[in-house]
Amino acid sequence: MIKIVDNQDLKLEYKRGFGAWTYHIRVPGTAHIEGKWGFLKVSGTIDGYEINGINLAPRKSEDKIISINKKIRDAIKKGGGDTVNVTLYLHHDF
Repeated sequence: MIKIVDNQDLKLEYKRGFGAWTYHIRVPGTAHIEGKWGFLKVSGTIDGYEINGINLAPRKSEDKIISINKKIRDAIKKGGGDTVNVTLYLHHDF
C-alpha cells in the first residue's frame, strides 16, 4: 500500500443530489492516479475511525473523492462542512 494522505485536515464536503457521493472528501494530490471504478481502493483513518477498502472515485483530471456514509459520519460525529483528520493508503500501485 502507498500512503497518499498523511494526517491531513480535510473538509467533509456536502453536495446535495450527488447520490452516494453527497458527503465526500476530496483527496488532494490524486489527479494523476489512473484506474477504473472499483479498482482503486483506500484504507486508513478518518478522525481516528478506521476505514478499509473504500472506493476512490476516478475523476478525469481532478483529485479523486471518497464517499463518507452515514455510519462513518455518525461514528466521527461530523457532517458537511466540518474538518476531519485523514490518513489514507492506496491499495493499488500505479
